[in-house]
Amino acid sequence: MENVKGKELILMIKALWNEQKNRELLYLEALRKDVNGSFRRVLSQGHVSAVLFQREICWIYDYFKCFLNDKELNEANSGISRSEAKMLENVEQQEDIARYLKRHEAATLQLYNSLRGYMDKDSEARKVLDEHLVRISEFYETLRKLEIGSRKMISYTVAA
Repeated sequence: MENVKGKELILMIKALWNEQKNRELLYLEALRKDVNGSFRRVLSQGHVSAVLFQREICWIYDYFKCFLNDKELNEANSGISRSEAKMLENVEQQEDIARYLKRHEAATLQLYNSLRGYMDKDSEARKVLDEHLVRISEFYETLRKLEIGSRKMISYTVAA
């Protein structure tokens, strides 16, 4: 029974690592767009956080892998496609980019919340996941405001 739970944990960690890789690719694609300076700063921070979080998730994976004799995390990378980033290629409006990234951040938050249930409350891995959750939640809120802020500007323009 414990071995099954361990395998589920490893699969969830791999899924989260893949999700962070997707975040990295999405933010890179969004940075290729013509967006204003403050939005570009948010996109840059999102990209950097995805890269850093991948490294920390790899650390968590290596910690648990020592006990489970699982394959390397890099093998999980082989299935990552650029399809999500490709979908963002056709999106040009800042509010649409924010909306797309916000939906992706919501999915990432769900993965984190699922994985947290497998961790001991006082473990270092749980603390790392909690820090990631806080930061990604901040990105989610920022993207939500950017999406709503753009809509408000449009509705005021129409009303005038």
